Amino acid sequence: MAKDQDNNAGEPLSDYGQPLTFEKVWKMFQETDKKMKETDRKIDKLARLYGGVSENSRDVAEEFFRRGLEARQVLFGIPYDQVARLEKRTRKLQGEYDIVLYNGEYMIVIEVKYKLHPDDVEDFIHRKLPVFKPLFPEYGDKKIIGGVAAMSVPIKSYELAKKNGLLVLTQSGENISVMNPKDFVLKEY
Repeated sequence: MAKDQDNNAGEPLSDYGQPLTFEKVWKMFQETDKKMKETDRKIDKLARLYGGVSENSRDVAEEFFRRGLEARQVLFGIPYDQVARLEKRTRKLQGEYDIVLYNGEYMIVIEVKYKLHPDDVEDFIHRKLPVFKPLFPEYGDKKIIGGVAAMSVPIKSYELAKKNGLLVLTQSGENISVMNPKDFVLKEY
């Protein structure tokens, strides 16, 4: 009896025209489960590989901007004499700041990405910058300027950063380029 023909018992038929038994169905579930586990292993491997590539790209961008800023003494008319990376965790707050430029009056806090997405700008403005002073009360008397830096800055990301008064840095060949116009007014956070 062919699979597409009706049988007297009304049972589903296998590819060979025989009714499916519990054992056959159970074996099919086990084979499907085995294939799903193999697929999961492949997806996990790809996720680890992608995560490593993404992390390496971020590290390259951070190093590019840190070295470039260490070679300078002034950024957008603001002098600085120290370049650092700050990270702190308390019971209630935590923060990681890729590049922080210091001088006696200002601190320029810069978030670095390989490619700057609008979500990165939003996260920096609404989550990271507001907790800077609570995490580092020793800098409470400083004027905080926010900045973002990326190897690639799409126009939507630039416009959002500019609208929120952030300094925007990108690469220009082997140098750092400030995207903001010279008359741009930075916002103090």
